[in-house]
Amino acid sequence: MACVRKGQAKEGYGVKEYQKVILLVFPRLEKLISEIGQCVEARARSSFNGRQSAEECIEGILKLVYAKDAFLVLREKAEKVYAQLTQEERYMLEYKYFRRKKKLEGEFANVRCDCCERTYYRRQRRLNVRLNSLFLRAGMSEEWFVKTFSDVPYVMGLWEKVRSTGENSVLDKRARTELHVSDAPQAAGLR
Repeated sequence: MACVRKGQAKEGYGVKEYQKVILLVFPRLEKLISEIGQCVEARARSSFNGRQSAEECIEGILKLVYAKDAFLVLREKAEKVYAQLTQEERYMLEYKYFRRKKKLEGEFANVRCDCCERTYYRRQRRLNVRLNSLFLRAGMSEEWFVKTFSDVPYVMGLWEKVRSTGENSVLDKRARTELHVSDAPQAAGLR
C-alpha cells in the first residue's frame, strides 16, 4: 500500500463528477429556481388552451415542481458546505468553478493567494479533498444525488457531459479573469 505524506491527497478522494456538477450548478441556483417557478405559473395559466390532456399538463407541472424542490434542497445543503470554507478556499472555488466576474472583482478583489503556481495547484487538490469530505458529511453522496436529480434532465445531462468530457468542457464560456497570486514569476502563467 502506498504511503501518503501529510497534506497530500490520496488518489480518488478529491471532488467526484457529481460534486463537480453541484459546484457548476451552485451559482445558477437562484436563477433556475426562479425560472422554474415562472414556467410552472405559465403552464398552469395556459393549460386551458393547450393540446395536452389535463393529466399530461399536470404531470408536466409536477415534474417542474419536483425539479424546483430538488434545487431548493441543493441550495440549502450547498450553502451550508460553502459557509464552512475559508475566504481563500471560497476564492479558489470561485475562480475554478463559478467565475462570477462581479464576485471576483467585488468580494474577492483584495484576496491574493500568497503562493506560486505549483503551490496553487496543491491547494486546489487539498480543497478538492476537503470539499468531498464536506459534501459527504452534509449527506450529499452520489446515491443522494442520483435519487434527487434522476428526474431532472438538465442536471443529468450536465453530469453526463462532465463524466464524458470533464468539467472544462462546461467551463469554457466562463469569464476570463486573472487569478490573484503573489508576485512570483512562475505564477504569471495561471489562467
